[in-house]
Amino acid sequence: MNWGAVKISVSTLLIGALVTACGSAADTASTEGETQSQVVAGQDRTEDSSATSETVEAEEPAAAADLQVVDYGFTQLDGGEYGTPGVTYGVVVANNGSAIATDAQAQITFKDANGVVVDTVEDYLSVVLPGTSVALGDYVYDAAGVESMTVQILPGSVEELEGEPANFTISNVTTREQEFGGLKTTATVASPFTRDLEDLYAVAIYRDGADKVIGGAFTFLGFVPAGGEAAVSIDSFADGLPAPARTEVFIAISGLTLLTDMGNE
Repeated sequence: MNWGAVKISVSTLLIGALVTACGSAADTASTEGETQSQVVAGQDRTEDSSATSETVEAEEPAAAADLQVVDYGFTQLDGGEYGTPGVTYGVVVANNGSAIATDAQAQITFKDANGVVVDTVEDYLSVVLPGTSVALGDYVYDAAGVESMTVQILPGSVEELEGEPANFTISNVTTREQEFGGLKTTATVASPFTRDLEDLYAVAIYRDGADKVIGGAFTFLGFVPAGGEAAVSIDSFADGLPAPARTEVFIAISGLTLLTDMGNE
């Protein structure tokens, strides 16, 4: 068991639950100085199937968030000579609205050929800026016989954007196989925001030659200077997953980012 990954997952859930009371995403994402609860779901996905998604728009007369499950996929791995079977997965969620989506919950379910649940993952999308996409990705240990995957997103709250829409810029993305198994992804992250941002959520999404999602991994990026750049390194522990044909890197404001930003005010 990878206790480090377990601790990070537990911390992520706890932080997500505290986001509402801890700080303003609008302030954190500024480039200048309650919504209807409806589940957004993607259909059952096998390793070979194509993406389908459902969009739900918040019924707000002014600015509204519009979360959509854009793409997702997984790969069943046998664990190699010394490990146990597991699943690496990736999910991409877009906010096509004009407001900031906050406190959204994600539920990811893996089932076998008979429709029996093998395992589930619960996570949070603390902040999804308008016109941007964020991602979730990781490795689930001790998961064998997975044949399908479903994703459900429960929207949380909405905040109006202060200033012009903006997002992190990602460049120089490289993924390579590591000597003792797994993958390492590196990239450069540039921030357009006017504050130093800490503890950002960084996710690598792996795609095959047909551009289908085959897995993912995550880490926390220590900080990115206001208007500056930082490097990020994301390690995947999915032993047996070959180097992908293409890798995308997504950076998101996390619950920890909001907590730290509130403390710096």
